Amino acid sequence: MSLSEILILSACAAIAGAVNALAGGGMLVAYPVLVAFGLSPIAANATATVALLSGGIGAQLGYRKEMKGSAPFMRGLVVPCIVGGSLGAFFLLKTPPKQFAAMVPGFVLLATFLFAAQVQITRLAVRIHAKLMGITAEHPVIGGEEIVPASPTTTLLVTQFAISIYIGYFGAGAGALMLANFGFAGLMNIHQMNGLKLWSGMLTNVTAALIFSLQPSLVSWPMVLVMTFGSIVGGYVSSRVAQRVSDRSVRIAIVAIGVAMAVWLAVSALRAR
Repeated sequence: MSLSEILILSACAAIAGAVNALAGGGMLVAYPVLVAFGLSPIAANATATVALLSGGIGAQLGYRKEMKGSAPFMRGLVVPCIVGGSLGAFFLLKTPPKQFAAMVPGFVLLATFLFAAQVQITRLAVRIHAKLMGITAEHPVIGGEEIVPASPTTTLLVTQFAISIYIGYFGAGAGALMLANFGFAGLMNIHQMNGLKLWSGMLTNVTAALIFSLQPSLVSWPMVLVMTFGSIVGGYVSSRVAQRVSDRSVRIAIVAIGVAMAVWLAVSALRAR
């Protein structure tokens, strides 16, 4: 591997780690670069999954202060993420490369829409739930603008299981899906939601990476080694910066990234036909 290739892969990993800390779309930075380096679509996906693990860990460390009081959620998410990630990785290994590339844009666009509308949808769901439960306006659920549940609901965990299948399969745009899921459950602090998103993504990707690593000649380990350091730096730096800007700015950035990802993937799929 030449010096220029090493520099390109390192920079790619740093950017991907930063994007993952914001919106979970780092795969869309790493994936096309690895394909351009000659890897097949499935091998590029597997290699990127393994290479970006370190960035997820770095980003998680950057959000450690925001995770206070989130222990019940973190414990509850372990099983859905691990089981879902295992299934997603298995499905990926059984999918033809062309079919795999054609399916992703729709998932990303849906994820972006869900996140863009998640605050409004969540508040509407809270009001409907309160009405059905006969909760009065004086109750703190209605009196306040936000609800912070003490532990994850069954619906949240089942939805995360489904999202984790997708993360193990490819994962682009899954950050928006997870943030929407947490929003539907009543969480409204974007930084806490990002921390839980990173935790869930890390658990799922570790599981998928282990499965990919056991496949003969699927993961390009020299590329993984080169990308690891850049991914850690990008993930950690971005997670710290994200906590110093407003919720609205973070949301706008995430929606913009999601739309760009969907467009890029759709154009790439059309060109490949």
